[in-house]
Amino acid sequence: MTAVPTWFGPTDRPLFGWMHVPEDNRAAGAVVLCPPIARELAATQACYRLVAEKLSAAGMLAIRFDYDGTGDSTGVDLDPHRVESWLAGIGHAIDLARSCGAESVSLIGMRVGALLAAVVAARLGSIDAVVLWDPCESGRAFVRQEAALLRLLSNDHQGTGDGTELPGFVFSAETVSHLGSMAVPADGARPSRVLLLTRPDRQPATKLTDALGTEPDLAEAGGQELLLEVDPGSRETPHDVVTHIVSWLHTGNRASPRAVSISAQDSARVPFEGGRLTERAIRLGPAGLFAMVTEPDAPTGSPTILMLNAGNDWHVGPNRLWVDLSRRWAAAGFRCVRFDESGLGDSPARPEKSANVVRSPDAFDDVRDARVAVEPDDPTNVILVGLCSGGYQALEDALVRPTRAIYAINPVLHFAPPELDTGAMDPRRRICWPVSGLASTYRSWLAEPVRRRLRTVLWRSIHLLNRDRGRDASTWLDQLRTDRVEVLVVCSEDEARPFGTARTATLGPAARPDSIRLDVIEGLDGALMPAWQRAEVSRRLTDHLLGHFALAEAQPIAQVASA
Repeated sequence: MTAVPTWFGPTDRPLFGWMHVPEDNRAAGAVVLCPPIARELAATQACYRLVAEKLSAAGMLAIRFDYDGTGDSTGVDLDPHRVESWLAGIGHAIDLARSCGAESVSLIGMRVGALLAAVVAARLGSIDAVVLWDPCESGRAFVRQEAALLRLLSNDHQGTGDGTELPGFVFSAETVSHLGSMAVPADGARPSRVLLLTRPDRQPATKLTDALGTEPDLAEAGGQELLLEVDPGSRETPHDVVTHIVSWLHTGNRASPRAVSISAQDSARVPFEGGRLTERAIRLGPAGLFAMVTEPDAPTGSPTILMLNAGNDWHVGPNRLWVDLSRRWAAAGFRCVRFDESGLGDSPARPEKSANVVRSPDAFDDVRDARVAVEPDDPTNVILVGLCSGGYQALEDALVRPTRAIYAINPVLHFAPPELDTGAMDPRRRICWPVSGLASTYRSWLAEPVRRRLRTVLWRSIHLLNRDRGRDASTWLDQLRTDRVEVLVVCSEDEARPFGTARTATLGPAARPDSIRLDVIEGLDGALMPAWQRAEVSRRLTDHLLGHFALAEAQPIAQVASA
């Protein structure tokens, strides 16, 4: 099997996607995967990749892609005509499949993606089969449920004008209205076959299949709660459902295998705030780590910016923040690279290693390889950016090999490294304090009012339990100072505790400027779900970047440290 990244669609608003090609370059038709939207989009990335890989192994061309304003594609949440652009994107993906030589095209859609797939199938016709995977009752119901979920997750969100804020995203009033009125046209074309997958505790969405006019095959969509409704680190792919979908499409496929011709476009000109930037899909290092590079037309010679995974999220970052920052900073002259560590997102796992392992020791090798790949003459000439596990890894990496700057958002320094399941902790870990049962209880079980009362006692206990002073912040922060690494940590009160302070401060002697700064934002969400928090973090990082590195020629860290 071969997975080929490509840009496609309109040249003025290009879309990004992947073509999964059977090994012999012969395909019995194609399948376009229509993703969910908003929070559910990130939750299904690994699942959709698995579906595409299994379809390819079964002899079909599979195409997965990002709608306009999502993932790596052009656009933002609040652009106009969102719903029509998503429907058009499915059409462009179908055109891409047919341009490769696919004899027939089928669609798979989950949640709102199922609604979009049904509308496109009825509008365009000539669709062989449609898989409706746990479809939403309506676009209006989806928005209502997601807005209620945000209120449940956080009461710390602010107004968004006439828009509606969902967890991690903001939809304009126009988008909400168009989602609410989206319907399968009554006189639309009928797909040849329909598979409707429904959660075991729900009634089948027969109104949607009735509108399509095709009697559906029915099956259960088991495991949706563990895919969509759990903490990101606990997501589980419903393998039995994936196998059933691929088998259903394969056994009912009437297309004959025929040669397909793949012509990929690895770069595109992406519009951003009145200008255009170049984005390229590349591979980094011997492990073939996937990365997206955003480049200005006239680089300033500033450091290259590397953005790390947050947990098992993909390279677009927390609620697509890395995409926004990449384009914003590239417009200011910086070369930005957002990449997937091995086994995460679109990067392969290293040989004999497991995929989807968060905080793996392999991350040390991944960051090293990425730094060498993007700055072969001086791997120290990079700025590392990360949230949560990515923020932690950025700090650790700077202690192994100096770097120009670290931007760490809510770095979690207390956790149980995965290698402890089979042996000792990796010796490269300098700042990780393996989490105690007390801290685990604090984070996972206790309600916020109780947590507030116990913070001081808890952190004193953790410091007493971890007597190795080499892991104390005062020790490793001094090394970063000596190496002249600029560090900006933006975090909540909880994540500030390991640094020894809970307010906005420099962490060095007050008598001189310090290269290390801690900014505490009260109530900062671990995943930056509220829109105002993403905007505030973006502002603070951008101000620091422009204030310290804009238009400045990069000087190798090795020379600075020895001066």
